[in-house]
Order: sequence, then structure tokens, then C-alpha cells
Amino acid sequence: MTRTNIFSIKFSLYLLSIFISFYFFFLSYLEFIKVSLEDAIVLSEKNINYFDKESFDKYYQVIDVEKLTDPLFNPEKSEIYFEDISVGNLLEIFKKDQAEENTVTYADTKKDLPITFKSKEDLIAELEDEIFTDIVVSQGDNFAKVLKKAGIKNSDIDKIIINGKDTYNFSKIYLGDNVKIFSHYDDDILDKFKLIYRFSNTEELIVSLNDQQNFEYQVNEIQLESEKVYVKGTIKTSLYEAMKDAGLSDLAITEVIRIYSFDVDFQRDIYENDTFELYFTKKVNEDGKTVEIEDPEYLLLTSRGTPLKYYLFTTPDFSEYFDEKGKGMTKSLMKTPINGARLSSGFGYRKHPILGYNKLHKGVDFAAPSGTPIFAAGNGVVEFAGKNGAYGNYVRIRHDGTFKTAYAHMKSLKKGIYDGVRVKQGDIIGYVGTTGRSTGPHLHYEIIQNGEQMNPAKLKLPSGRKLNEQELKQFNNLIVVMNQEIDELSKKYVFNKN
Repeated sequence: MTRTNIFSIKFSLYLLSIFISFYFFFLSYLEFIKVSLEDAIVLSEKNINYFDKESFDKYYQVIDVEKLTDPLFNPEKSEIYFEDISVGNLLEIFKKDQAEENTVTYADTKKDLPITFKSKEDLIAELEDEIFTDIVVSQGDNFAKVLKKAGIKNSDIDKIIINGKDTYNFSKIYLGDNVKIFSHYDDDILDKFKLIYRFSNTEELIVSLNDQQNFEYQVNEIQLESEKVYVKGTIKTSLYEAMKDAGLSDLAITEVIRIYSFDVDFQRDIYENDTFELYFTKKVNEDGKTVEIEDPEYLLLTSRGTPLKYYLFTTPDFSEYFDEKGKGMTKSLMKTPINGARLSSGFGYRKHPILGYNKLHKGVDFAAPSGTPIFAAGNGVVEFAGKNGAYGNYVRIRHDGTFKTAYAHMKSLKKGIYDGVRVKQGDIIGYVGTTGRSTGPHLHYEIIQNGEQMNPAKLKLPSGRKLNEQELKQFNNLIVVMNQEIDELSKKYVFNKN
């Protein structure tokens, strides 16, 4: 009896424990499946048959399992994780993995990025380097004044000009030019400087301050693009207008007039329906502006219906124009290097208008309005350009071992005329003025033979180069080739604005 009661009690406790276990299991299940209505996601019903192929393709893309890659997959790590793992080496594996992760720094994560980040200081420095002050050269300016306008201190101005005198003549600066200057001072010490001055169509001066705080100077040639040009046209009103209508620039027109000026009177010898042809190379800058015209290789101008053909013939000794028969067209010197002027005073003794006594006048004077262009009388090298006492603004050109020409009292020299520069016959070298000992605007012109001033009116000057037998043979071959080329160009010619 007692044993039966004990059994009943044990069985009852066993059932109770089972019941309690199920009860707690049931509570756990309720917690597991419980969903907060506030956080629940309500899905709108869609009438989609996911087992219909068309519907399935519409809502899901076919996935190529073979092409799936894990961007985080590391082959080396995979070999580690798939090693035989035991309780003994498990801790070592995790330590090794943690050590590798600790070696990764922020800098390493940027190595393979396509974008590199720069510091604030680098960005500011780059921005400052692009900020130039543009100084336009005004009347009365010199290089020192231009640098002063840009905020450069006097001590630095002296260094810039004095240290660079062997590279560039800082007295050469022209009205209207643009000088670009960038500078920066740190506690009154110039630590950054750059100057860019394009002083001609083909050259620019660059001055910069290097890391050792020394000024560096260089004169760079400006890169120009060359382009061959063939143009032809018919004259209706004037040669100038016809060439303009054909798209030629003033540079090209000036070249044509210079070349023909000894043989053609453009006021009297050109008629309506006369024609012209021109073949030359032009050079343009980065803005597409024509800045230089090479000597035309071929020219044709009809004068009263008569064709005047000129060919440029170049040898190691000379480069001049010749007609079809090999006759040189270039005269050695111009007796009158100015247009539209009147002879106001001849060569010889005269009563000086200022000094008041008789004095040998060693040249001829041409009265003309102030600013009238003055031309180089012949090909040569500028021997002197600048102020010369009573002569005022003065230029002297050496043409060969025998002849020189001189031009005095000019208002100003043309930009680019300085000692040592080469000029061609007909190039503008300056403008009529009344500088020096002068009573009015005029050009004083001298022709100097073997160091002695000569009377241009009585001087017999050689006219045109004569080709020797070998040169004439080479020239005739040139004509054949050039005529064939011009004939083909003429057939294909289409007006093109040049």
C-alpha cells in the first residue's frame, strides 16, 4: 500500500514536469511567432502566377550562377578556414586573421581607388598658381612700372631685371601689350613668382622663381601651325578689295604689294577684271589667328591684261623672286622708303633751319603726316635702333658689305625692331615723327656707301640678281614643277576664308 502511494506520487510528479515543460515550450513558441503590428510589413496583394513563365520572367531576371563572384572572397583566407580545424589550432587561426585585419589602414584602402584625394593646402596652392594679374602696358610704362603695378617690391624688381639682362632686353616693352604676373609674399619675402610676356607673335618671355629662391629666365618659341594656302581672284574695284574678298589677311596683302611695288603702280596699272593668284604658307597661333606669312612661293598679277608671274627661288646664298625668264625682281635698295610723301629737303649744303648756318645735309628729307609708315629700303640687319642725339628716334640697317641706310626723327619704332633683328625690303620699321632736332614731322633718310653718306638721287643701284648657268638650270626645273602644282590647285580651287 505504501509502495503504491509512492509510485502514484512519483508518476504524478513526472506528469507535472512534462506538463510544465510543454507549458514553457508553448510560451516560448508564442514569443517566437509574435509580431508587432506597428513593425509589420503589409504586402499588397498582386494577382501574380509565379509559376507562369511569362510572369516569372517579367518580375525576375535570369541569374547566371556561374558568373556570380564574391567581391569579399579572399583565396588565401579560404585556404586557412578550410584547414583541418581542431580545438588546438582554432584560437591561432582567429588570432592570425585578426592580425591581418589590423594591418589594413585607411591609406591602404585608397590605393586601388580611381580617385585620389588632395589636401586642402594642395588645392589652394594649385588654385593660386592659376591666378595671374594681367597688366596692360600703358603710355610711359617700362618693365619696372609694370612689375610695380603687380605688387612686386622694389628690391625684387631690381633682381628680376638685373639678373635677367643676359636673357632678355627689359627695355623692350610695347604699348598695349599684356604682361601676366603671379606673385605671393610670405612675411615680406617673395616665395612665389611667375611672369609670362608674349613680346611678339612667335616668342614669349617666362620668368619664374625656383625652390632655391633664384629667378629663372627663358625665351620660348610659340608653337604655330603651318597651313598651305592657294588663292585667286578677279579685281573689280581695287587689288586690296579683291584680295580681302578672297579672304586674304592684311599680312598677305602687304607681302604682295611689297613684292610688286617696284614694277607696278597700283594707282594706274591695275584695271577692272585683272586677276591675281597667290600660293603661300601661313602660320596661325592657338587661337586660329594668322600671325605670320611666309614668302609666297608663287605670285601672278595681271597688269592691264599682261601677266606678271613671280617665282620664289631659294639657294643656300639667297632667296629672291624671279620672272619666268630668270630675271631678278628685287631691287637692292629703295630710293624712297615712304609712300605719299614730298621731298622737302635734298642732299647737299643748306642753311640749317634750327642752327642758322650752312651745313652739309647728308641725306634727303620727306615731309609726311605724323604716323606715316616708313619702310626698310632693302633686306638687311638692324645695326642700331633707338634714340640717337639730334637724330631722335633712329634706325640704321646694314644691307651688305657696301650699303647701309639710316632713318631719323621717327615718332616711334615699330614693335619688334631692335638691334640684330633681320628685316626684309618693304617691312615697316617705324613711323614719321619730329623727334630730335626737327622743326616738323618728316623722315630724314640716308644711303651710306662704304661708310660715306651718298646722294640717293644720283646713286646708281644694282637692280635684280642675275643667275649663273647652274642656278638658271635649277630655276627652270623649279618652274616646271611649280606650274604643274599650280595648275592642279587651280582646277581644285574652292574659295576658303583665309
